[in-house]
Amino acid sequence: MPPTPISLRSCNNPDCRDFSKANRESLLKCGRCKTATYCDKDCQRAHWPIHKQFCKVWQTTARDNDGTGVRDIKKKMGEFLWLVRSVPDFTAEIFKVFIGFKREDPTSEAIIEFIFGTLAELDEAIRVLSTLPEIGRHVFHGMPGTPEYTDEGTRITLRKRLAKVKDRRVFENAIKKTMSCTRCEPGTRPNLINLLGLVGSREDMLVICATMRLASTYSTHSYDFLYKDLDWCPEPEKPPMDRLTIEDSSDSSPKQGLLHGTMVDFAVD
Repeated sequence: MPPTPISLRSCNNPDCRDFSKANRESLLKCGRCKTATYCDKDCQRAHWPIHKQFCKVWQTTARDNDGTGVRDIKKKMGEFLWLVRSVPDFTAEIFKVFIGFKREDPTSEAIIEFIFGTLAELDEAIRVLSTLPEIGRHVFHGMPGTPEYTDEGTRITLRKRLAKVKDRRVFENAIKKTMSCTRCEPGTRPNLINLLGLVGSREDMLVICATMRLASTYSTHSYDFLYKDLDWCPEPEKPPMDRLTIEDSSDSSPKQGLLHGTMVDFAVD
């Protein structure tokens, strides 16, 4: 299970001082969509002109999923992404697909996306991943600024799981069939654009996404980073490029060109 804050609920009214802040106190929940929460009736009324655009879609989603609102669905999506990270042999396969795609089209910004059409599909994927045999535990540290990032000394245990199950078809149907390499189209998903900017040209990390189809043409997305070595590692600083002067017996002028070091390697492509 991923680390869970004390509460994910906060007031949805952007003019409220508790907007986007975790709130331990009980908040009022929209009686229609079961997702938006507010401090009081005044906050709810103030936010209604904006919320009404999504309320009906979220209401339909909750109705079609036995009362499970979008907020709770997104918690499940976060759990799914955490479980995907915990299967090293599967994440190695993901990176192989991603790097192949990226090298084929270096100008394209892409992510690995898992798309679910129903809550039942998402629940099944979580069930399959959570029942994989545990092979070890790893103290996880995410990138600074991400939800999983913790200060030095804080321990979050990532349980490593083995994807080589007896019935491979179950894993294929529940997990791999939902996976695709998706290009990020310009002008869409502004949050994703920011995440891709952090990845840049690196091949040791990528953006992973869980997408849930909602009513009409709407979808909800949860993003996270996937690291090739399970943890985020800063890019190593390049050593200073000092030049070495070489004297040639046949020429009294100094030659500039070789770098300091004990050996010079030439890469052959």
